[in-house]
Amino acid sequence: MEGMRRSPLAGTLLTTALLLAACGGDEVDPKVAYVEQATGVCDEAQRAFEALATPTTPEGFAPYADELVGILETAQTELTGLTPPPDDEAELREKVLDPFAEVVEQGKAFADDVEAAGTDQAALLALIGQRPSAAAVDTEYLRTYGLPTCADAIEQAG
Repeated sequence: MEGMRRSPLAGTLLTTALLLAACGGDEVDPKVAYVEQATGVCDEAQRAFEALATPTTPEGFAPYADELVGILETAQTELTGLTPPPDDEAELREKVLDPFAEVVEQGKAFADDVEAAGTDQAALLALIGQRPSAAAVDTEYLRTYGLPTCADAIEQAG
């Protein structure tokens, strides 16, 4: 055995295998994984909201509404595409995902109305008062679930 040497790669592989075994393999808590993924989606939406320039002319309102709804729809689609923890799925759907989908649909209708109003300032002013609200989304639940960024993004949007 004196002439046998272990390669450095073999030592690294052995160490990695031992660490994985000690850590229980690659099992990840479904809630931790969901929160991490959802936070990424919401961080991206938050950055997009912050990059939006508030319109200063009537001509700017329709593109602004379209961009805002586009951000919301992308976030909603991505969040819905995530796999929630089985124990929390029903509550997440009831308190967040389903109401958020409804906000997006209302936002699309609102953007259509803004587009139809064109540059008519009186019509645009009336529409601002009818802007969809995200109040049906339980943002407090999101915060206690570990998703404050998502709560902030939804509140900022509506």
